[in-house]
Amino acid sequence: MSKRFWLILVGILIAALATSQVVLRSDTIALALIEVGLRSQMVSQPLPAETLTVVVCGSASPLGNSPDRAQACIAVLTDKHFLLFDAGSGSQVRLNQAGLPLNRLEGVFLTHLHSDHIAEIPDVNLTRWATSGTAQPLKVYGPAGVAQVVNGFNQAFGLDRDYRVAHHGEDFMPITGGQAEAVTITPGVVFSEAGLTVTAFTVDHHPINPAYGYRVDYGGRSVVISGDTVNTPSLWAAAEGADLVFHDALARPVLEVMHQVALDVGRDRTAKIVMDVTDYHASLEGLQASADAAGVRRLVLYHLVPSPPNALVAGFFKRAVVAPSIMAEDLMRFELPRDSTVIQGP
Repeated sequence: MSKRFWLILVGILIAALATSQVVLRSDTIALALIEVGLRSQMVSQPLPAETLTVVVCGSASPLGNSPDRAQACIAVLTDKHFLLFDAGSGSQVRLNQAGLPLNRLEGVFLTHLHSDHIAEIPDVNLTRWATSGTAQPLKVYGPAGVAQVVNGFNQAFGLDRDYRVAHHGEDFMPITGGQAEAVTITPGVVFSEAGLTVTAFTVDHHPINPAYGYRVDYGGRSVVISGDTVNTPSLWAAAEGADLVFHDALARPVLEVMHQVALDVGRDRTAKIVMDVTDYHASLEGLQASADAAGVRRLVLYHLVPSPPNALVAGFFKRAVVAPSIMAEDLMRFELPRDSTVIQGP
């Protein structure tokens, strides 16, 4: 073989060796950065003492197209408590992104039994079980019918629980902890422990009956979650003087355009659904005035109908409120120190 051939071969080998060293160094750097990220993600930050913390783990409705939003979910925490209000599709990912301690989750409170408020209960429950090793079922509070939903989930995920126990061992994952326990509630105080109280009240989401909103009180601070409802006096009576109210919100002008476009392109079923939803959600008009009349410190629009796919649609929600009231975004975090009027957050 010619000298030229050997020179070319040696050159190729040297290049390959150099490339492998670069790849090796790149992989080493990448793994080091991955380790830093994992340490940050896996170490839960301590919650501030004597503070009511609220995290938006889902701000979307099923209508619309917004990949940056999960469906309805609000997390309420103190240094001793962790409660979840609804668990719509995608909310489990948001809970992980927020770094919330799911191993401490005490209960899920459902406003009603539409799919966009309950779909993620199994993932939330299984993650809680896996990260805590608890033998205690997750309590799921809700209106009449909640037992049917919870029993259905328990049955549907029975094989999943069996597989995990077989894989990890029952000492590590007690099978009873992988199940949920339904608690049927009626209006009034439904949870009270260590200074934190949850009160359920009826809202108007006809024909869904009953549908509930919730008020959470702790250390002189209060948060209200509307669930799905029209603008109804029962909610504002329950929300009187609240620090934060998370309220369902519908942009009617946008839906009217969606309705007409759906008709124009022959999507008659979509057109009907778009207009049907307008009679059991809260139109933007009047929400800020209602909140002001009830002495609410900050109104936060969530369960956005439609879920904004762009800034043009988001603008309708943002213009409907006056600062400090705002439109919710997933992963927003609010902190309400005890016996104060301060609201730390966006």
